[in-house]
Amino acid sequence: MHWAKAWVGKLPYCLGESGVRPPPPEEFSLAGVRAGTENYFGDPELRKAIARVHHAGIEQVLVSEGTSLANYTALSVLAGPEDRILVEFPTYPVLEEIPRFHGAEVQRIARRPEQGWQPQLEEIARLVDSPGKRVGAVVLTRLHNPSGVDLAPQFLSDLAALAEARDFVVLFDEVYLDFLPDALPAHRLSPRFVTTGSLTKAYGFGGLRVGWVVGALRWLRPMQELSFYLQVNGSYVAQAEGIRVLEHRDAVLGRSRGIAARGRRIVEQWVGERGDVDWTPPAGGITAMIRLARIANTAGFAAQLRETAGVNVAEGEFFAMPGWIRISFGVEETKLREALRRIGLALDEAGGGVRAA
Repeated sequence: MHWAKAWVGKLPYCLGESGVRPPPPEEFSLAGVRAGTENYFGDPELRKAIARVHHAGIEQVLVSEGTSLANYTALSVLAGPEDRILVEFPTYPVLEEIPRFHGAEVQRIARRPEQGWQPQLEEIARLVDSPGKRVGAVVLTRLHNPSGVDLAPQFLSDLAALAEARDFVVLFDEVYLDFLPDALPAHRLSPRFVTTGSLTKAYGFGGLRVGWVVGALRWLRPMQELSFYLQVNGSYVAQAEGIRVLEHRDAVLGRSRGIAARGRRIVEQWVGERGDVDWTPPAGGITAMIRLARIANTAGFAAQLRETAGVNVAEGEFFAMPGWIRISFGVEETKLREALRRIGLALDEAGGGVRAA
């Protein structure tokens, strides 16, 4: 977060942003919303709108200030000093720091590039059955942050069966999932699955701070109780605007998916033209992990890019993966092409610029 606040949006060619840019006012206006009354657990109309999108009951929806607070609320209930929490790795670091903050024992579930960034059910089962504190929850992201891949359907089915048999919950941060038009939210696959999301990444309305937790009442009720300690009433104006965004969901997401598809094609072409970078193409979204074959110190390389080329990328060291960078390709196309060109020049200058034939 220190890196994001210092650099994201501050350079001419920023490939560090994690959400699409918001529509300009002339394309999509939210003028004319009105303030209202109390909205414990979220404005009822917003909760209904989220419930419709997720094929859930309104009682299964807790509105929060963005996915960040949704994850904090969920993990604060699921994680404590008596628990073990299994968290994917690499991942968005906050997802393992929140349980640690609450005194839980955190163990990592590997998501390896050589396995297509897919977690292995056998590893999860081994950790769940290993001696020690009881595993209270497993934490995964869809789409995977940082690689952008989705979880395999068979894995999700097998994980649901394991969670039922071993009595644990799975929290899915699904803030990127809406980039995929046909993906089912995990809570629809099992009552053991709880999901979080928001109007941020795929929608482009991060400034509204409208997020949510969706899940079975058994898990949601204690999260609702905790929410009173974090916020009593949310912002009615922001939530009213959130209702309008969801009313136009198909158009908003159609725009975002178009941005993502065009950006991915540009990156795919660039990767194919070089012999010193590779990736696992993401299932959707606007982020991907790129391996720089001849750059070990990607933190230093990223700093050089910022200082000499005006290009911002997230170094793999943030995810304990030196030799990799995470890029966002949701920016304007001419800027994306120019940023990739400048990264290529920097790779050439560093001695890694062997191009593919």
